[in-house]
Amino acid sequence: MNRRHGIWIVGLSAAALAAALGVHASFAAPTLPAATSDATYSCRVQSQHVVSLSASATRPPDGSNNNKPQPGVLVLTTGVKSVTHGDTTTTVSQVGVEAVKNGVKIDKSSCRRVKKQIPLKPKGLPRPPTTVTPTLRGFDDENCGTSARVLVRLKLKTTNNIPSHALLAVRDEGGKSRPVAFYNWSPNKVSVFIGTSCSTN
Repeated sequence: MNRRHGIWIVGLSAAALAAALGVHASFAAPTLPAATSDATYSCRVQSQHVVSLSASATRPPDGSNNNKPQPGVLVLTTGVKSVTHGDTTTTVSQVGVEAVKNGVKIDKSSCRRVKKQIPLKPKGLPRPPTTVTPTLRGFDDENCGTSARVLVRLKLKTTNNIPSHALLAVRDEGGKSRPVAFYNWSPNKVSVFIGTSCSTN
């Protein structure tokens, strides 16, 4: 059985429909103003007590997907949910941000919103950060040890419904809420701060 990690992205069907109908630019929806959201979630973690974090900048075309750029992403996967189609099992991501229209997903069946906020800064994490750009590394993947739940705070800015900047803080809900990782993400550059419980893939 093949296993692969997946990211849930909403709104792709609408974009595909618009493309199929050949919507002309002059009839496109007007540009929407920038919007900012800020929320903290408590998310369940798999029994192995490991979360996976992936981040990338928008990269040049690689010859696939109609030779279009590869949108930058920021993904948190706690391993508590998967779906199977045929002989392929896909692990569902709990938090997903992608630099495409409506490219945000929160798995609210595994993560509940909480009033408690955690700092949106890399305090308590080793420095300097790992830097990711379209021409430097391109992407970063981490596995981090935690307890049974993590606190995740996501502050997100969107422009015309496309994610343009995100701050993501992850803390272990047990163990005095110790910092696990912090990401300062944009499609052009990502700064990755990881704790000592993390290992780079």
